[in-house]
Amino acid sequence: MKNLKKSLLSKTMKVVGSLSLFLAAIVIVPTSTGGAYQPKCPDEFLK
Repeated sequence: MKNLKKSLLSKTMKVVGSLSLFLAAIVIVPTSTGGAYQPKCPDEFLK
């Protein structure tokens, strides 16, 4: 029983870890590409 519990916990942690890495990649990629783009400030605001 204890071995089964340890095995299940290990598999669950692996799934959670890979899922979190996958979700982090989904979040990081759009923000980094969006951060590289800087819109030009209109001249009205600079005056």
